[in-house]
Amino acid sequence: MLEPLFINVCIFITFLYFAGIIMRNHRKIPVPLSLLMGMFSGVLGLIIMNFSIPLNDNTIVDLRHLATVASAIYIGWIPALISAIIISAGRIIMFGVTPQAIVAGVGMLLIGILTSFMTKLSFQNLYRMQSMNIVSLIIIFFALWINVGLSVTMMIIPFHAATSIIAGFIFYSIAEQIKRSNEQYQMLKQSATKDFLTSLNNVRQFDVSYNQALKDAKERQEKLSFLLIDIDNFKSVNDTYGHQAGDDVLKELGKVLPLHSRTFDIVSRNGGEEFSILLLDCPHKHAMVIAERIRKAVEGHEFPIHSQEVLHITVSIGVSTFPDTVAPENEEIFEQADKALYLAKRTGRNKVCDFQMVQATT
Repeated sequence: MLEPLFINVCIFITFLYFAGIIMRNHRKIPVPLSLLMGMFSGVLGLIIMNFSIPLNDNTIVDLRHLATVASAIYIGWIPALISAIIISAGRIIMFGVTPQAIVAGVGMLLIGILTSFMTKLSFQNLYRMQSMNIVSLIIIFFALWINVGLSVTMMIIPFHAATSIIAGFIFYSIAEQIKRSNEQYQMLKQSATKDFLTSLNNVRQFDVSYNQALKDAKERQEKLSFLLIDIDNFKSVNDTYGHQAGDDVLKELGKVLPLHSRTFDIVSRNGGEEFSILLLDCPHKHAMVIAERIRKAVEGHEFPIHSQEVLHITVSIGVSTFPDTVAPENEEIFEQADKALYLAKRTGRNKVCDFQMVQATT
């Protein structure tokens, strides 16, 4: 009796780790993946049934219900129902259409329905796990009573219940460890590519995007424009209102820039008060129009700081375009935009300048 249940536990743990790998990159599980995971847990229940404890020719006992319980807690009520339907159908198909199989199949469906309703419970996951476990065991008790009689049921159910409760603790512990590990992985992955303050691309991701965009522009013979943006007199904001106000301005600008760019453009915070936008497949003339639109939008925007106060800030923008302002064999698109930005700063701020203006002044 111990060997099949031990195998049940080992199979379940293996599936938990595979499920953790599949869901690692998803903070919020998309609907298609949740449906797939429901089928995944249904398959888990079918595999567990192959290592069950036979009570007679038509009645078996195992931990298949925990596959549905785990789906209900960690994925949702729809995957739990899918899991229960697959396990119920598998019980009848794999072991033949018998009265005992039908009773077991109906019992599994009831487990799926009740655990789906119990996903609304606001308990901690451990209490939800064991609550669903106990409800499932009550249904299993009556299914066994119908199939093998009360005397056999009373012999098997204490051991089965104890095993299920212990297994529930084990599965909960492992599932929570996998969940925490995935959350830490997602945080590390985000911190590697996203700026912590604005949630825009950070300088590392900018470098990757910049090199890839320039490579693609060359290969596809497209135009790539680049805006380098700097907040005017940002030091005075920090000195006058404090660093928290400065952070609030940076966060708000991180929202304004994507709103006034195209949806497929790449917006980054390069560090400090410097931002950039890669305008994909964008000629120089259009890039100047977008840059001026962004400058006006920032100038007219109210930047909230503290509780009631608002600030008005301006930005200077340097613009360059490959290959319009950069020779095809040259890759100085960043350097040109930087020189144009310096010109905008030097000649009054709150301006848009390009490299052609820089050349005209030299």
